[in-house]
Amino acid sequence: MRKLLILLLLSYILLQNASAQKSFEIVPSFGYMITPTINYQRCTGHIDPVFCFSSSFIYHPNPTWNCEIIYSRSKPTSYLYDPDDNRVAAYTNSRIDMERLLAGINYFFSIKEIRPYIGVLFGFTYTQTTETPLTSSYTAFSMAPEAGIDYFFSSLIGIRLNAMLLLTPDVPNNSSYFNVDKIGQGFPGFAVGDPSNANITQWNFSLGIIIRFMKKKK
Repeated sequence: MRKLLILLLLSYILLQNASAQKSFEIVPSFGYMITPTINYQRCTGHIDPVFCFSSSFIYHPNPTWNCEIIYSRSKPTSYLYDPDDNRVAAYTNSRIDMERLLAGINYFFSIKEIRPYIGVLFGFTYTQTTETPLTSSYTAFSMAPEAGIDYFFSSLIGIRLNAMLLLTPDVPNNSSYFNVDKIGQGFPGFAVGDPSNANITQWNFSLGIIIRFMKKKK
């Protein structure tokens, strides 16, 4: 809830500043997130592919670059896997809440109505268990290089195709990512030993609708 309030506050500030900028955009998007295998010390982590929803808030100081804030949410299924003990996957299998708040800059290459762009975002990923008696959560730094194409049907409406590489370093396997509650219950130490950390890489591909608010000419 606190992150959502921060997002709304930042969006309000951007909207107020939009009157002094060339344009302001809101981009609701629907995407698909894929997570490659996560290699821990004595097991692997798995986050199943999942559909996710996001909202971007963007303002353009000029046509070649913009500032972007994006909030996204998904509910993937995750589990740990030990090839020597099938109980681990069943013991840790659960659905988790995953939220992200990222902000950064994009650079555009304008080709008439088609506008390719590249950029990088920084922020945080928040995960929370949904199936443990004692709910736990984990917040981690994330960064996201991205690339995409904006195509406008008119001066106010367009679509956005986006590909984003999400990088979240040093995530422990005894966290809410894998159904472990706030006192450590749910971690399969009986099979994988002590907890360990690993980097998580995720790919997100999305399609969004661009709603643009133009600066009024004086």
